[in-house]
Amino acid sequence: MKQYFFYPANEKQFKQEAKNNFVRTIVFDTKECKIANSFIRKVNKDWKQTCKNNIETDNRIKSLSGEHFEIYSWVVKSKSDFNLPCFK
Repeated sequence: MKQYFFYPANEKQFKQEAKNNFVRTIVFDTKECKIANSFIRKVNKDWKQTCKNNIETDNRIKSLSGEHFEIYSWVVKSKSDFNLPCFK
């Protein structure tokens, strides 16, 4: 089963921080022990759906075949911000 992790973990806080910023996502393939994909997207408006639903409906996630993926998403202020938060 695909697992989703968000930072900040609090749904409301994540959505508030995401608006007018960027959400960076890394897809980790647990079977191959490597990063399968990574992308960043600009968030210009409030997300109405859950964070998980917003990420899992992205075509880059939908196109993954198999259930051996961990998907990590977090808010950054710029495209050049590559700091990785501490997911718990």
